[in-house]
Amino acid sequence: MLIPEARISRPEMERRHDLVRKKMREAGLSLLLVSGVRFIASTGYLRYLSNWAEPFSGEVLLFPSEGEPLFCARTADRACFVERIGVMKAEIGCTADMVAGHIKKMGKQKIGICGLKTMMADFYVQLGRELPGVELKDYSALMDEVRMIKSAEELNWVRRSAALGDSAFRLFESLVEEGREEAEVFVEVEHLVKRMGAESVYFMMAAEPQPITKFMDLACERYKKGDVVIFNAEIAGPAGYYSQLVRSLSMGEPSREATDAARACTDAMDAAERIMRPGISSNQVYEAIRASVEKSGHRLAHDPGHSQGLDSFERPFLNGRDEVNLEAGMVMIVHPHVRMRSGGGIWMGDTFLVTAQGCENLSRVPRDLVVH
Repeated sequence: MLIPEARISRPEMERRHDLVRKKMREAGLSLLLVSGVRFIASTGYLRYLSNWAEPFSGEVLLFPSEGEPLFCARTADRACFVERIGVMKAEIGCTADMVAGHIKKMGKQKIGICGLKTMMADFYVQLGRELPGVELKDYSALMDEVRMIKSAEELNWVRRSAALGDSAFRLFESLVEEGREEAEVFVEVEHLVKRMGAESVYFMMAAEPQPITKFMDLACERYKKGDVVIFNAEIAGPAGYYSQLVRSLSMGEPSREATDAARACTDAMDAAERIMRPGISSNQVYEAIRASVEKSGHRLAHDPGHSQGLDSFERPFLNGRDEVNLEAGMVMIVHPHVRMRSGGGIWMGDTFLVTAQGCENLSRVPRDLVVH
């Protein structure tokens, strides 16, 4: 039995289909081949148009500018699910030869691919062989333009996800103590948010005097006095929408170096929050963050932000290269990671919504370096 409240509504799906078809007609596209692979950063294109993304080896949606979409599913059960929740026809068979056969029957001329960066290489090569003379060009940017601005329904899911992030950190903060193992704490946090409705959780953490972020396979440290502890949770809440919360703690009185780096992080976030509003470019936000960090005498350890939605990494990116003017309805993650001179770094981050008046911080826990 499916749970309808955990999926996008039919009117919202129809809204998306209309927007994407409009973009396709403007680009002269007759068919969009949308790929999806089960990974944290690559299911969003497929799910956005089908309300479904649980493939193991890749499933495909054939989305025409005119006419009924066709979902090419891996199994009969999956085809049945898609027909129930995706408001579209679904058939078994997502291999390149079967997908090419459907394309030939449709008789479409100009075909675009969405999700080329994560499409399986063997699928792409075989598809080219099955469709000789057909140019298979990447049109992911077409859907990026639509997905960047969230609807009211989408933003409701983002808010619920952000609330899960707050709950996760509050539990984490209460569990961290000298002698406890990182993995033990993060497993308890994951258990909590999944009981509260999270679809999946992606953690990064660190626990060292000069912390270096890592993933769960390396969560083997025990917290000890003098550690700087980093908590990063990217949570896909109900309906699959992501939010991100990053905080740093100090086990005992922090060093002056850690305190200064933490202040550089929060100052940079304040600088971004002051200017984020419609009409400001993503590059301007990046430059405000970078300038604030460098003014403090520090350096950024990596790019300080990006958008999120059905994927944990979406455009626009705050990297100084992805020039996009912000609009109301965009969700932006601002997470400056500031290097400490002795090694490692402090990391802080929040989820923001761009509004007509400026921006709203959806994260509710304090940004200060927490002292345990």
